[in-house]
Amino acid sequence: MKPLRYILFALSITCLSTIDAQDHARLSERDIMGTSRYVGMSGAMTAIGGDPSAVVDNPAGLGVYRRSEAMFTMDYMRDHAWDGVSRTTRGLYMVPQASFIFSYGDPDEDEGVVANNFMISYQRLKTFNRTIESGSPDGDASLGSLIATSGVEMGMDYPQARNSVSNVMTLQETGYLNQYALDWGINISHRLYIGAGMRLYSYRLSADADYYEKFNIFNESGKPYDIENENRLIMSGVGFGGAFGLIYRPCGWVRLGASVQTPTVNTLRTYTSGTFSAQTDSLRYSNAPDLSWRTTEKDEGAYFAPWRASFGAALQVGDYGLVSLQYDMAHAKYMNTLHTLKAGLEVVPVLGLYINAGYAYESTFKSTNTPYAMDPTFERQDTHSLFPLHTQYVSAGIGYRGQIIVAQVAYQYRWQKMQLYAHEAAQPYDINADTHRVVFTLGWHN
Repeated sequence: MKPLRYILFALSITCLSTIDAQDHARLSERDIMGTSRYVGMSGAMTAIGGDPSAVVDNPAGLGVYRRSEAMFTMDYMRDHAWDGVSRTTRGLYMVPQASFIFSYGDPDEDEGVVANNFMISYQRLKTFNRTIESGSPDGDASLGSLIATSGVEMGMDYPQARNSVSNVMTLQETGYLNQYALDWGINISHRLYIGAGMRLYSYRLSADADYYEKFNIFNESGKPYDIENENRLIMSGVGFGGAFGLIYRPCGWVRLGASVQTPTVNTLRTYTSGTFSAQTDSLRYSNAPDLSWRTTEKDEGAYFAPWRASFGAALQVGDYGLVSLQYDMAHAKYMNTLHTLKAGLEVVPVLGLYINAGYAYESTFKSTNTPYAMDPTFERQDTHSLFPLHTQYVSAGIGYRGQIIVAQVAYQYRWQKMQLYAHEAAQPYDINADTHRVVFTLGWHN
């Protein structure tokens, strides 16, 4: 991994770091999560609004509200990851959303400023919750040899074997990206909705990796040589950004929406630790003095998260339902542009009851299928690279919106094709991962 480089920035932040591309990509990922209605429509709500999680993408959606509202969401997700041999499972309960909306105006007014609305909200944008176990019984390029030939002093007897006979990689990730926001939206003549928001972000990612190699080289006691690299990486920080958007209704059955989320200025603090050991005889492990245990904790300055844009169109068929299409993008200087296509459908069979469904396809921040380079000094021992090749979502939900109570439930299935590299010289493990999510939202309005 490359060392952090600092650049000058002409605003109040004077020191911004260009963090490692792997770290940047992981901290920039987001999931489609939030209220049941938002999840049920796979997030295709930029042109619709009227939902707290839709305001995350487009604050103009807040102008659609005509009444004050409080909403709370509970979520259970179950993750699976497999490579054709190993399969792991992990479950997690969470609260991904809570919001309070204050609506000021006359709902019976048709001209001029119909409503001024404000929202205070909490929204989970990403949950890191995966365990991956994989390996190669046929061997691969050796991490030990890679380190030995890179000029790092290992301080141990190590067989200069180019390839291992077998290897095993275990990776566990936990953490979150949360958003705390204050948003404003205005309704002008039920034709134009304008919104803006201030967002505070809090994030933490913990990654524990264990990589083990075994060789067809034996010592005098007939024991095979092996090495093991155990490491932990923790990244945490806070960030600040803004959002602006609008929704326009050229006629009663068409809605067009667009929004921009500014690049987020984030602080970054990293903690890394690890051990690297090799078996040199049948009785003991020889730990390299300079690599056997390293712990580093430091403030890395600040960095920019990607800027994001969202464009959507919705066709409304009276009170019977709507169809929505949406395109999102996220762009940062040191990563490939992320593209997301979303489609949502909502049907209202009877007044107050709605059924929705959605689909979304998301590309990857990574531009080429190659691993990231490891830290040449080996100060950070997290040598692995993990990135999704693409992500797909399929979802459905049902809800009731009465005079006082709002109740919704939705199911989401997410499938990812990923590649995991143990180190920069290794061949990738091909990983499939899916997530089953059940979301329940309860709200109150007057």
